[in-house]
Amino acid sequence: MTIMKNKAGISRALLSVALFCMGPPFWSDASAVDPAMVTKLLNHNGCVHCDLRQADLKGASLRGALLQGARLEGADLSAANLNGAKFYKSRLASANLSGANLENSQFDEADLAAARLAGASMARSSLDQANLARCDLSNADLRGAYLVGAFLKDAVLAGADLRKANLFGANLHGASLEQASLEGARWYNGKICAPGSVGRCLTDQGAWEPLRSQAPAKMAP
Repeated sequence: MTIMKNKAGISRALLSVALFCMGPPFWSDASAVDPAMVTKLLNHNGCVHCDLRQADLKGASLRGALLQGARLEGADLSAANLNGAKFYKSRLASANLSGANLENSQFDEADLAAARLAGASMARSSLDQANLARCDLSNADLRGAYLVGAFLKDAVLAGADLRKANLFGANLHGASLEQASLEGARWYNGKICAPGSVGRCLTDQGAWEPLRSQAPAKMAP
């Protein structure tokens, strides 16, 4: 009997050691956002270089917020007011910004891969060199947006308003532009899209510009 109790004790001890080495259980919320970071953002309208991954900021009023270098992967910013917000070099992969007000905002060199921006208001926003691969930008308002050198590979821009947007040097390989308005937009090769440019860029000569990956290096914005 004593031997059996000793064996049981040893087994429990070994199990405890094994669980300790394995760390927290797989269902633990180890990546949960720090409430202090969210409070800082809401109280001070900014949180530079903060970790806000998976944060629930749906409908938040963050006009002009300073979020440079912040981590916002998977965050919910849908319907938020982010007019004039600064997201320089921020990481927003897979974030939800659907229906958000992003007019006059800055996303230069930000990572927005696979982010949801359907129906977002992004007029006059700056997305210089931003990563927008696989983004859903369907029906987004991008009038006058600065998309120079943006990576839009496989992005969905169906129904988007890109009138007078600057797409010089943008990578549009595999992008979907069905019913997108392009009148007055600067195409990847520097040419201006003529009236009637819907879904593709029409030149003044009546020819459709091809949908290529990037502009010739000799062209200037």
